[in-house]
Amino acid sequence: MYLRINLVLFFSLANFIFSQSNQQPIKEGAPNIFINCWYCDMEYIKEQIPIVNYVNDRKDADVFILSTEQQTGSGGYEYTLFFFGQRMFDNINDTIRFNSLPAEADDIKREKFVEVLKLGLIKYIAKSPVSDQVIISFKAKEGLQQPMIDDWDFWVFRTRIYGYTNGEEQYNYFYINGSQSASRVTELLKLYFYISFSYNEKNYEYDNGTEIENIKSLSRSQNFYAYSYFSIDESWSWGFSTDFFSSTYSNIDFRGSLSPEIEYNFFPYSESNERQLRLDYKISPTYFNYISETVYFKTEETLVSQQLSATLSLIEKWGSTSFSITGSNYFHDMSKYEFGLYGSISWQLFKGFSLDLSCNYSKNRNQLALARGEASLEEVLLRQRELESGYNFWGNIGISYSFGSIYNNIVNPRFGNY
Repeated sequence: MYLRINLVLFFSLANFIFSQSNQQPIKEGAPNIFINCWYCDMEYIKEQIPIVNYVNDRKDADVFILSTEQQTGSGGYEYTLFFFGQRMFDNINDTIRFNSLPAEADDIKREKFVEVLKLGLIKYIAKSPVSDQVIISFKAKEGLQQPMIDDWDFWVFRTRIYGYTNGEEQYNYFYINGSQSASRVTELLKLYFYISFSYNEKNYEYDNGTEIENIKSLSRSQNFYAYSYFSIDESWSWGFSTDFFSSTYSNIDFRGSLSPEIEYNFFPYSESNERQLRLDYKISPTYFNYISETVYFKTEETLVSQQLSATLSLIEKWGSTSFSITGSNYFHDMSKYEFGLYGSISWQLFKGFSLDLSCNYSKNRNQLALARGEASLEEVLLRQRELESGYNFWGNIGISYSFGSIYNNIVNPRFGNY
């Protein structure tokens, strides 16, 4: 009873305070817009462009704006804004792109985004009743533009070192990972070099009733990967990659491969921000040197494998989806293969309802590096050693539904954002 009274008083007071405010959350005559952009600072956008109505669902919008991003060779991003006119602006569409620099501050990125967003919205606002609230100005030209010269010749270098530790009286954990990469990307060529290492150590103390046992779990890995890819035309590319790898967990002291590759995209690469359908094929001669003798009585061997993959990616007004199928096998024994499926979907099915789904399944018949002998209970529980497995999978699913007011114009940062 008291809870009901308190709730009634709370909502009555909140409604009274709101009714006394002078906020005008709905702009009469202004276009309704919906922005589909997971990385955007919507609060900042609303503050900088207050002339329009921001709605919660794309089907309530006069202008639907879809923003996508692709990483550039320098480590920055190319952002693409697709403007789709709806209802009163039906079939009035536009596309605008802009780039961010690597390590550019988030504040600069959002300023650029807002300026481009203003450019795209002006044609819609100009045809609305609020067009008289717009003032257009131009910057003065600052002398002649000099051609840009890149002192680094498009090369970009990245270094990363990451460490983590935690523990308690009978347990401690330590992990360190480091990597170095170098890349050079132009329209005709992609070069990439990557080297990394990791060290993972866990220590346990276990009281078995008679004494304290000290148990250590230790794993190390190193990896070097590089590729060179060349453009042929709007659909074809070719290149080669190389990979050197070692891992105590996978029983691999050294693995090295050199793989020629070819790719065909059924859509032009210039449309990659909207759609891709790629076929990739590669052949990989590979040398293996094992830490322990394998279940196939091998300590080293040289094998040749092939891999074919197909990937479909679509970004539309209703959401985005991506599917890929990958198959590989060794030539010396066609029964030693791996087959994988991956899919992700982000759908706005109907007003207020969205579905997000991603999953991966891989069927394995190519674990040639498995060590001989039975794994101990300690190795199994601490995952010190790779075990035979016919498949692996993961998946996640999420749904959301929202209802109520279609408008979302107000910015109120008190007590943080929700």
